[in-house]
Amino acid sequence: MVTNFKSYIDSLKNIYSKNKTVGLALGGGAVWATSHIGVLKVLKEHGIKINAISGTSAGSIIASLYAFGISIEAIENIALNLKVSDIFHWKVSRMGLSSTQKIKHLIKKHIGSAKVEDALLPLFIPATDIVDLKPVLMQNMPVYEAVAASCAIPGIFSPVVINSRMYIDGSLFVDVPCKILKLQKFNLVIGVELTDKGLANKEPKNIFEVITKSLQGLINETQKERLKYADIIISPAIETIGRFELDKVPILIDKGQEAALKKINEIKKRINLR
Repeated sequence: MVTNFKSYIDSLKNIYSKNKTVGLALGGGAVWATSHIGVLKVLKEHGIKINAISGTSAGSIIASLYAFGISIEAIENIALNLKVSDIFHWKVSRMGLSSTQKIKHLIKKHIGSAKVEDALLPLFIPATDIVDLKPVLMQNMPVYEAVAASCAIPGIFSPVVINSRMYIDGSLFVDVPCKILKLQKFNLVIGVELTDKGLANKEPKNIFEVITKSLQGLINETQKERLKYADIIISPAIETIGRFELDKVPILIDKGQEAALKKINEIKKRINLR
């Protein structure tokens, strides 16, 4: 089952405590998403408690693992040992170059068949309904299905079919999923954006970069509007790293830490003011 943003918000208006504090929204970006681990490490080191988490595309992988209580150290270990064969299941079809079976397996390995609502923290995963071309929140389904749908980059991964509906990458409409947290009235919404500011000056090197560069160009047009729902924006400097360079994961984690440290005093100040 999936729900649109408005109906979902209306149904949850009074579920959570009035003492909400920090919501963390993790953007998508393939391997870039491992920089979220660095952000989480800094927040933990400085005693910032996360009360809800949302994640789009590859950001949904990190968000899901964290929401189900998997330690940051364990998530980092998963990322550092990630191989191309852990992500892609080459099965060329009319719809894509790969299926999302490996992504589903990765989530099932660590979370099992738990549903999104079973998470220890409120967890929000957006995807895109390819028929209606609208953003939806993936709910009342196994996390592995929700994450696979949110990660299904069009052209690279075949769309994920759930209950006869077809879903693709959530980044098309919700690249940094801050709005759901803001509408839930968390006191402080932190958004982590993964955008290559120098994108326009780079030539793509392969089909993956052709597709992702094209999508990023479309996303950039509306990203500013979506980021207005974040109280604080953390922007790791990932410009020199390709979206699919798995050997750069250690550097990306460091980039996440560096970016979070630049904002940590502001985060602490905002929390203390409320």
